[in-house]
Parts: sequence; structure tokens; C-alpha cells
Amino acid sequence: MNMQLFTAFLLAALVIQVTPGPGMLFIVALGMAGGRRAGWAAACGAAAGMLVHTCAVALGLGAVLRAAPMAMDLLRFGGAAYLLWLAVRAFRTSDGVPAVPDRAAPERLGPVFVRGLVNNLANPKIVLFYLAFLPQFVDPVLGRETVQLFVLGLAFLALGLAVDLILGGAAGGAGRRLLRHRAARRWLDRLAGTVYGVLAARLILSDPA
Repeated sequence: MNMQLFTAFLLAALVIQVTPGPGMLFIVALGMAGGRRAGWAAACGAAAGMLVHTCAVALGLGAVLRAAPMAMDLLRFGGAAYLLWLAVRAFRTSDGVPAVPDRAAPERLGPVFVRGLVNNLANPKIVLFYLAFLPQFVDPVLGRETVQLFVLGLAFLALGLAVDLILGGAAGGAGRRLLRHRAARRWLDRLAGTVYGVLAARLILSDPA
């Protein structure tokens, strides 16, 4: 790697990762609704999605996807449908739920991980961002562009995971205390449902180009 370019990349990536966005909002919502471990699981799911995007761009699959608008639309609308399903389920379970006791069994982390993964993979703008952002920091003089793209993608992923773990854990800690109260849990479920709905609308209405 060109260390001067790599340093500039890390600074730019850190600014991008700490800027609030829909992915961060999604992780915070899952943490608030499910507790600290749920926030961490969602962050890991999002990181797994970023790994897939990194591989796609490094191997040239991102350019293929960009050249296939129908595939982009299928991915976008499929992700929106999944988010809408999560929103409906959150609103349907918001009434009549009991408070969570201090020693309640933790939420199953597998489904939360999958939600974070699917939410990340369903957004085609991420792979487009990778296509526009990562190559700017590749040094063609060094060759092995694929390896350089992998290193840049993994560094971006690591920074994002660190930020998301902190936010997911903090949101989960606050949410867990609130979940002991029935009214608070009801409103947290509704808040999560609203977040899912907004993100679904964003996917449907946004231009993937």
C-alpha cells in the first residue's frame, strides 16, 4: 500500500463512519429494542454485509451490478419489503407486551445478526459508494489493484465495526433499562417500527444511480 494514500483514506473513512446515516440508525434501533448484545449482533451483521460489498468491488462484481439496473432494482425493492415486514411486526407487537425483568433471557442474536446483514446488503448505494470511493486510494504504480481494494475495504469495515459496536452497545444499555417499563417498551417497539418504515421508504424512493 501507498502509506500516504492509506493515511488519507483512514482519515476520510473515519469521518464517513462517524457521520450518522441510515445504517447507524438501524443498529441503534435494534440495540434500543433488544439490548446491548442485540446492538452488537446488529453491528456484526452490518460488518458482514460490508465484507460482501468489499469482495464484490474487489472482484469486479460491483461494476457488473451497476451495469444491470434491473438487478439493482430487485435488490432495492426486496430490501424495502423486508424492512416493511419488520416495521409491521414491530407495530403489531407494541401493544400488550410485558415489561422485561432484570434477569430476562437475552434476545436470540442470530435473527438480529441477519437483520443487520440483510439491511446492509439490500442497499445498492453501498456498493456504488465503494466503487466511487475505494479506487481513489489505489496506487496503480504498485499494481495488484485487487489486493489494494481488499485492504481498503477491510480497513473501512474495521472502522465501521468499531463505531457501530460502541453505538449499538450504548443504545442497548439504555434500551435495556427502559425495557423494564411496559410503556417504555411499547414506545421503543413503535420507534423501531418507524425506523424500519423510514428506511424502507428511503430505499423505494431513492435513485440507485
